[in-house]
Amino acid sequence: MNRRAALKQAALLAGGIAWLPSCNFGPERVAVALDNLQIDLDHQDLLANITETVIPTGKIPGAEALDLYRFVLVMVDDCVPQEDQQAFVSGLQKIVPFVKEHLGKSFPDKEPQKNEAILTEVLALDESQEATMPGLEDIQSFLGLTKGYTIQGFMNSKYIMTEKFP
Repeated sequence: MNRRAALKQAALLAGGIAWLPSCNFGPERVAVALDNLQIDLDHQDLLANITETVIPTGKIPGAEALDLYRFVLVMVDDCVPQEDQQAFVSGLQKIVPFVKEHLGKSFPDKEPQKNEAILTEVLALDESQEATMPGLEDIQSFLGLTKGYTIQGFMNSKYIMTEKFP
């Protein structure tokens, strides 16, 4: 056997083994492949929490069980104009600090009823308060898109189409 080839293969194998731990192939932490949106995994988790607040799990599967946050992301990425996509990302990034600063509450809360009350309160804020609450318009746009696409995804889900309306 050629010693150069053996050393080369050993070096490639060692490099691959050293690089492998940085890869996370777990199914629960896979990022959604998007063309236009740049969303990190923490914000995807937040979006999943918000969609679960819109359609909670009960007697029927909720948004979390149906992975509706992925549907929301794909729809916003593919079907929404660029300026609305930017508002969506901006609203997603600003909602947690906004709720803490202007409403004095922590979001998301461990109790779904509190999350629902917080989101309802944010959506009920008047647009004229944008001057005193910067980012409100983006947050409300984000919540409106999220709510609409969550409901659309739920109504078109395999569960609804096969179990409820076969």
